Parts: sequence; structure tokens; C-alpha cells
Amino acid sequence: MMDDIYSALSDNKSILVNAPTGTGKTDAAVAAALTYAKKNGLDVMFLTPKTSQHKIVIESLLGINKRFGINLKYVDVVGKRNLCVNAHVNNLEGETFYKKCEDLVKNKKCMFYTNSKDTDSVAKLLNQSLLGHNALFDEAHKKGICAYEAVTALAKDSRVIIADYAHILNPYVRESFLKKISHNLENTILIWDEAHNIVNAASSYLSTSISTRSIERGAAELQTINSSMDIGYIAFVLEEIAKRKLIDDMTEAFIEPIDLPRTLTENINKVAEDLEKASLEYISKTDSKRSSLIHVANFLRSLQSKDESTVWIISRHINGIKVAITSLYPSKSIDVVNGAYANIFMSGTLMPLGMYKELFGVEDSNSVSYASPFPKENKLSLIDQDTSTKYEDRSNESYSKMAEKIELIKAHTIGNVVVFFPSFSVLKGVYRNMHRTVEYLQRSEMKSFEIEKLLSEFKGSDDSLLFAVMGGSLSEGIDYKNNIIKGIIIVGIPLEKPNLELNARIEYMNKKFGKGSEYAYIIPGVVKAVQAAGRAIRDGKDKAFVLLMDKRYGWRMYRSIINNFIEISDEKDYLTAIKHFNEGRSGTLHNENKSML
Repeated sequence: MMDDIYSALSDNKSILVNAPTGTGKTDAAVAAALTYAKKNGLDVMFLTPKTSQHKIVIESLLGINKRFGINLKYVDVVGKRNLCVNAHVNNLEGETFYKKCEDLVKNKKCMFYTNSKDTDSVAKLLNQSLLGHNALFDEAHKKGICAYEAVTALAKDSRVIIADYAHILNPYVRESFLKKISHNLENTILIWDEAHNIVNAASSYLSTSISTRSIERGAAELQTINSSMDIGYIAFVLEEIAKRKLIDDMTEAFIEPIDLPRTLTENINKVAEDLEKASLEYISKTDSKRSSLIHVANFLRSLQSKDESTVWIISRHINGIKVAITSLYPSKSIDVVNGAYANIFMSGTLMPLGMYKELFGVEDSNSVSYASPFPKENKLSLIDQDTSTKYEDRSNESYSKMAEKIELIKAHTIGNVVVFFPSFSVLKGVYRNMHRTVEYLQRSEMKSFEIEKLLSEFKGSDDSLLFAVMGGSLSEGIDYKNNIIKGIIIVGIPLEKPNLELNARIEYMNKKFGKGSEYAYIIPGVVKAVQAAGRAIRDGKDKAFVLLMDKRYGWRMYRSIINNFIEISDEKDYLTAIKHFNEGRSGTLHNENKSML
């Protein structure tokens, strides 16, 4: 792998690397990229879709420094909010935090920001920064220095920068971030971890939404500060559009810029600016953690641009009207890869490689896929043919049956078992029906430090159940070492719920690539499941079973995709098979009933 990556870089070409989880992609990519970068005066930027995945890279770099006795400088950069040491600001939520931070800095009212201009004090934080952003945060807090300003200052002299996708893929963040750290992409090798997430992540940065309820909350905030501004008109406009578009019991419909009255679209920037000022006044007056006015302001600005890759959808809900602006394919975000010296796209589920070449716009890049080096007998993969998690099959009764099966499987397994769900909704449905204690439970909206704490505690256990979601912080890019997972249950297929947005994305992908359903719907869903299933086997000594708990995994169109990643047994009695496997008697199973698809 290192040879292949180095060869591609030597030819000034990008490379797509598909390799099973646990085979050392991070070490290989970092080693090859660093070697080439050092010889050619380049920088390396390692990008991940989730902050929790930074730890693996830090461990790799710490190992390189220790093994070769070098003093490689690198920094771990996360979002500004996660590095804010100002207690009066870091408790603010979402967009409110960024606007308040910007205001304090602009008016020189943040002493932590001011203290960060002391270069000697910042330089003393270097050793802590090598341990990761949490260690840097703690030390910066003790010294009264803005951790974000410190880490971006240290980044200027660092050869390697660990960051989130958003720092490069988000067009509203990229330019200011690169300027702040004094780096340019032309001299940078970008390593994209879990690269199968790139398109969805990039789309999210170009998408937003608003509801009449948010507007009403914003109007209430204006009243609180006795402002003369009136945004009730915006809600009125949305209601009128809904009356015209949502007819005959329709719950959602497409809208176009022509559907918006001129009175709403004219002077948008001025209105948005006034709303932002009002939001800061509201926060200061009430000590609230968030302001809906900032969200309204940002949404209004987003109305100024629309192209064929973007759709506007209006929908009716119990709490009012919602308008979503959605990017179907984020070309203006993904195009950034062509500005880098080269890219290393890597994942355990980067198949089919040709699809991802098209999606990333790097058709002339190299690509390679590696087989698993681990003993086949150490992993048993099965399908539960009697369970369905299709939307129409979900009920409290079906959740109860799933819970019963999970409890039975755990009773036959000595060691930790992880259950991954397609959504928090299904997770909660099954959890409510569990009679056995679920020691570890992923919740929606968990912060990075909460995820790290849960993960650390789980890794210290030896006979527990962990409930988590596919596509989340615990199912991708996390290294569960030392065979701490003895079994994984994949409940359902994490497919998107069919709606106007999904249909529009499929249609757009059909026009652009000719394979809309596969590219936008089927493959992304199965890939999330495969990623989660790969958490257990991390090296040649690990042994674990995987149960795909949904009969659809046996359908041809899904199994043809799974075929790229998982060898599935045809054993129908999965409970007996798991019991024998756990007892070390997998050889007693009927080999004639097992096949590699």
C-alpha cells in the first residue's frame, strides 16, 4: 500500500485506496505521504468526517516521532466551538456561537483571544498540541489562551495538519482557514479518511432549512429587545406558498425562486445584517444559549443562489411549514480536490472504485483494492432471513421481536456485543423493549468528549452491550483494538427514506452519471452497514461474528454489493451457528451449506 501511494504521488497523481478495516490504512498513508512530502517540500493534511477519528492519526504520528527519534511538528485542529475556553461563549449553540465569537474578537472584548497574540506563550503549548486537541484545550484553558487561535498559530509551522472535512470541503470555511494557517493546497497532499463520506458531507455544507416555527421564535426575540423589525412577513409568505403548492393532501413540493415575492428577496443582505445585530443584542440581554434570528439571517442569504444541482422543497408538518434548500451533488465543494498537489482517498468501503472516481471528479487518478489478510475462519457472517426493518414493517411488535433476538444472541456470547441501527428512531424502539440492561447507549447530539468518554468506558468492559447507529461516530473510523468486540448485530439497512429530495438526487445523478439509484440510494446505504460490520476484526488474531438482521441483505441487488466486502454463510439457523462459533466449533457446521458469494 505504501509503495502504491508513494508511486502515485511521484507521478503527481491522486489515488483511491480500498482496503479492509484494521489493515493499517492510516499508518500506510501517513508514512508514504510524509516521506514524499519531506523530500519535496510539501505539507500533509489529514482530513476526517468526524472529530473522534483524529485520535488514530495522532497515535500514528506519535509512534513515528518515537520510533525514528524525530521532532515532527503537527497539530490537531477541530471546530472553533470545540476549542473555545471562554465560559461565557462556549456554551452558546450552533450559529449563535460563531456570531458571538466574531463580535467579541472584532470589538476586542475577548481576553483569551488577546492573550493568544503572545507568541511565546503559544509556543509553549506545542508539546500539548502533539497529544491532540483535548490536551491542548486543557493547557490553553489553564493559561487563559484561546485554544483555537493557539492551534492555528502552531499550524503555520507544522508539516502535518489533522482537521475535519469542513475545513476544506465547506466553501464558507476553507478560504479563511487556509489563510489563517498560512498554507495553500497547491503544496499540500490531502489524505481523506473514510472517503466514502465525502459527497454526503460536502452536500450538507451547501444545504440549509427553515421553518415557520423558527421564524416565530425569531419574532419573539425581536419583541424581547423591543425591536421595530418585523419578520412575521416571512412566515406569512411561506404559508401562502404552501397553500398554492401543497394541494390534495400533498405534504411536500418543489418551489422555485419565482415563487418568492420580490418584497422578500430585495435587500436581503441588509435585512440579514440587521437580524444578526439584533440577535447579539438578544443574547446579551437574555443570556440565552442560541438565537433563531441568526438562523433566519443565514437562510435569507442562501436564497440568493440556486442552480440545477440545488432544489428547494416546501413541506407541511405538525408544527408548521418548512423550506429546505438541498444540494443534490456538491460539485463546487468537491472541486477543491483538484486544487491540491494530490489526494489520497482511502476507506474500507470504497467500492466500486469507478463510482467514486466519478463522484470525486478524479477519473485519471490511480486506484487499488486490497484483499483482507486476516484468517477467514475468524469471522462468521450471517443473515437473519426472518426480520425486516422496512418502514412499513416497523412497529412496537417488530421492535420487541428484535430485542428478544438480541438478548438471546448476547446470552450465547461471552464478551462485548455491539448492535448498530439504521437510525436513532429504530434504536429507541428496540431499546424500549429490552429486558436486559444495555450498558452503553449512543444518544443523538452527543458531543465529541461524550463520545470519547463512552468509547473509553466501553473499551474497558468485557461483557457488555453497546447500542449505536450506523453512519455515526461509533460505527466508522473507530479502532476497537484487542478483540474487545465478540459480535456485531447490524439491524436493518440504513437507506434514506424515499421522498422528493431523494428522488431529485437520484434523477440528478442519473443525468450526470447514468446510475442515480445505485449512486444515491442503494450503495451508500449498504456501505454504512459494511463499515459498521467491520468494527470487530482489527487484526489477524481477532475473532467475531456479524449478523445482518434484515432479510433484504439476502436480496440479489444488496448481496451483489456486499459481495465486495463480506463473505456470508448460507447457514439458516444463525443462532446455532453463532453458538458453535463462540464455542470454537465453527468447523462442525455443514461446510456444504456455506458459500462465498
